[in-house]
Amino acid sequence: MFLTSDEVGPLARGCALLGSGGGGPTAIAEPLLAGVLDERGPVPVVDVGSLPPDAWVACVGAVGSTSVMRERPPAGPEFVRAVRAVERRLGRRLDAVQTLEIGGVNGLLGATAAAWLGLPLVDADAMGRAYPRIDQNALVGHVPAAPVGLSDPSGPVLALDAAPDHAVERIIRGVLPAMGAWAAVCLHAGPARSYAAQTLAGSLTRALALGRGDGPPTAATALFEGTVIEVLRRRDPEGIGGVVSLRHADDPGRSMRLDFANEYVAAFDDGAPVALAPDILALVDARTWAPVGVEQVMAQQRVRLLCIPAPAALREDRPGRPSLGLAGYGLAPLAP
Repeated sequence: MFLTSDEVGPLARGCALLGSGGGGPTAIAEPLLAGVLDERGPVPVVDVGSLPPDAWVACVGAVGSTSVMRERPPAGPEFVRAVRAVERRLGRRLDAVQTLEIGGVNGLLGATAAAWLGLPLVDADAMGRAYPRIDQNALVGHVPAAPVGLSDPSGPVLALDAAPDHAVERIIRGVLPAMGAWAAVCLHAGPARSYAAQTLAGSLTRALALGRGDGPPTAATALFEGTVIEVLRRRDPEGIGGVVSLRHADDPGRSMRLDFANEYVAAFDDGAPVALAPDILALVDARTWAPVGVEQVMAQQRVRLLCIPAPAALREDRPGRPSLGLAGYGLAPLAP
């Protein structure tokens, strides 16, 4: 399979749906990915199991503020610099790269990095959706995060030679302000045999399948259709959070409460919980089916709320990995 410029639109829509309302707007990276694919040709997409067991793979993406990314858009070479910093620490070249996070803009940036590097793109990712922290991924505790390479669009490169997985998030967040609020990142370098045992396979083809067509995406369950009557937002150093209130289209007495914390994380139909993270809650425009993110939702919009089942691996509690459910967002699990 090859990723071509003709598939950038469907991939972007699928990544936006898998962002669960977060992950950053895919429009930031669509022209970049389409341009590099036109210039350098299609990118081979491979199953991690098809790679030699001792082939080396690493995750590539971006960390930091996607709001600032609109003002300082990615150009491509920063991802190459981040990868080269890791390769120098490893003393060898990578054989393939994987998208760090399929949800949101990172789903496109990982593919862009593969095109710029001239490497195959693994049909997998480490998150299966969008999450606010880079340590909320399936590789934590299994494929060491360090060495880590960071590069901002203006050129500076920072390498983290050694750190425990639980400390990498804190260290990177600490240096991002000095790097202009966002940076390309390469981390979790390891042999394909380790990736095959832990990564979330098939996420790229899943995003493409979700993004094709103009109607409801396959594998999604419609939970609610109605009008946004109120949006309450709060902003803090950890990001954006709040509540969206919806009134049902056919039953004005029925309401939906949609909680978000960087992404949509919980839905309550007349007070009863109907969907919770890690399942993916996608809010879409009722007419166009275009995804509506947590920063775009506003009163009087007519929307549909869809639920896309999370990969099974996201439901598993693994030693050393932060919770990928409500607790991972600092929210208390609901009482049975």
